[in-house]
Amino acid sequence: MATSELKNVVRHGRLYGLANLVGRFSGLVLLPVYTHVLDPEQFGLYTSAVLVTDLLSVVLGMGLGRALVRLHVEQGEETGKDAVLGTALATFAAMAVVIALLAYPIAHVSSRLLLGSADTAWLFTWAIWGLIPSTLFNLQLNYIIVTKQSSFYLAISVAKATLFIVFNLWLVVWLGYGVFGIVISTFIASTIVVGTILGRMFATTSMSISKPVLIELLKFGGPLIPTILLDTVMTSLDRYVIGPTQGAAALGQYGLGLKLASLLNMLVTSPFLQIWGVRQLEALQEGQESRELPNVFFQFTLVLMTICVGIGLFSTEIIRLIADDAFLPAATVLPWLAAIQVVAAVRSYAEVGLHFAKRTAPLMSIALVSLIVAAPTYWFAVQAAGIIGVAAACLAVMLFRTGLTVHWANRHSPLIRALPWSSLAFAVALALVALATGWMWGARGSMLQDALVKFATFSVFAAGIGVMLFRNDQAASAELLKPLIRRLRIPRRLQRQT
Repeated sequence: MATSELKNVVRHGRLYGLANLVGRFSGLVLLPVYTHVLDPEQFGLYTSAVLVTDLLSVVLGMGLGRALVRLHVEQGEETGKDAVLGTALATFAAMAVVIALLAYPIAHVSSRLLLGSADTAWLFTWAIWGLIPSTLFNLQLNYIIVTKQSSFYLAISVAKATLFIVFNLWLVVWLGYGVFGIVISTFIASTIVVGTILGRMFATTSMSISKPVLIELLKFGGPLIPTILLDTVMTSLDRYVIGPTQGAAALGQYGLGLKLASLLNMLVTSPFLQIWGVRQLEALQEGQESRELPNVFFQFTLVLMTICVGIGLFSTEIIRLIADDAFLPAATVLPWLAAIQVVAAVRSYAEVGLHFAKRTAPLMSIALVSLIVAAPTYWFAVQAAGIIGVAAACLAVMLFRTGLTVHWANRHSPLIRALPWSSLAFAVALALVALATGWMWGARGSMLQDALVKFATFSVFAAGIGVMLFRNDQAASAELLKPLIRRLRIPRRLQRQT
């Protein structure tokens, strides 16, 4: 096995994973509360508020998180690293003031566009103001990750989750403020946490503002802004299409499926990429082009795929477990949305190579082309098959975009060629067979028979993936032993010659 790198990834990754688990534990705990306190239409209103803030978060963030990580890795001295942090925070503060002043006009327009009236403009305004500390928190997390402060990451995640649960139970459940209570809880909890982190940053670093660093931040992050904005528009386009055509209730049902699928990214993919991505950038910076880290990513992808197959097989049971029966249509979209997370992880793999090569500008063109393809595809899909059609179209567009990204990355990064694509394709084929078997044969009997067929299907698939992991582990170990074997053979040859 790629033991040294895998241990490094696991050592930090398990803390990041635990931190994200704790951080998202609040969402897991409160999601059943939301789906029982709020009806699908109110949940659709909450989804609309998230749509508005998702788009603005890109403008507010300005790609600073990725730029901070990339430039921080380049710096050899602590003064340079502190300058990167200080300049990034100052740039964010300037943009935050602009967004705060424009919050109500943006909220007014968004409310009319999404819901046909300005009655909810006040709600969207508070959501935008709450976005400022939330986005700052994400920027701070990038610094915590790149400096490998995994223990502090865990501690601050526990604090935020606790505050978020307490304020939600008080405002949403006890006082009955509904969606407005969710928005205010986010604002208060995030503000308290970012203030704590800022205090620690000022105490432990000598932050400064540097014009050269600012130029480098904008040069790196600038091309990412339209790319991330287009990416956000595209990932939000499905809900923009569903809202006006299917209504707020359908939007709420689709939003629940999307919320559950996004938890997969937050709890599994994100903690892995947080440490793997930084370590891969460091390895490339040091001139290392071994297959060790790509092999770790491949093993992770197999595990992620196994989880997605489980979600796809038991989607109905999952929705029934956490939500009212009015949300059952969410089970039809959940398998498609979960599959998107696997494809998105592969795209992130390719983007790491492009970030190191500083070839991020074409990502904007790829995002634009994908958006042009997505708009009519989503529209026809929602007319033909409702929310399940949109979910399937989202997966198709993500496959298209990932293919373009991988093709471009292959021209500028050795990472693409280091991934065992044939083995990955075989695993995908196994997943499709497992899902088809579970759906076709599981629906023919009683509820108990259905569950048994699904469980048996999942067990067989998981066993197959386990065999692939074992074989990959053996192959990686053999690859690592080759240099040692060569060194052992040389003395033997010398002994024979003498």
